[in-house]
This record gives sequence, C-alpha cells and structure tokens, in this order.
Amino acid sequence: MQRNLLTSLRPLFRCSQVLTPLSASPRLFQTSSLLQAQKKSGKLSPKIAKLQRKYQENNGKPVFLKGGPMDVILYRLTWVLAIIGILGDVWLWLGYIIYN
Repeated sequence: MQRNLLTSLRPLFRCSQVLTPLSASPRLFQTSSLLQAQKKSGKLSPKIAKLQRKYQENNGKPVFLKGGPMDVILYRLTWVLAIIGILGDVWLWLGYIIYN
C-alpha cells in the first residue's frame, strides 16, 4: 500500500528521485578485525562465554542486577535520584501555581 501511494505521488514532486525505505541504501558498518575473526571461527573467547553463562542463568534476578552488589547500589541510587527529581519538579510547579 505504501509503495503504491509513493509511486502514484512521485510525479507531484519536483526532484528526480523520491527515496523510500525500500530504495534507500543501507548503512555499512565496519567491525574490528577481532570480531570478524570470531565470526569466521564461530568460537567465543572464554571471558565472553563466562559472562554469557553468568547473565543468562535463570536465578530469578533481572539482568540489570546480576552484576553483583555494585549493580544493586547503582539501581537504588538511580531510583532515589529519580524520586528526588520528581519531587523537586512538583515543588517547582506548586511554587509557580501558589505564588503567582
């Protein structure tokens, strides 16, 4: 449907070519030689395999808390700062409403 609509509207545009998502050229990404070598060999380094086992283990924890105690501290600090920010915003708007 979308392609038919664009092709029917093409004469209305002054430019010579209308780029559609299907006609746009895809981006080319470059990867490091190490990643290319791993893709060709199909093997993971022992460190990556260990991290995959750690983070894919089904132990009931969400993935953002599986990193250990530092992840828990950062998670809770983020919550505290977000709540402080929301309360500060409410305080600001109430100040504008009440005193103006």
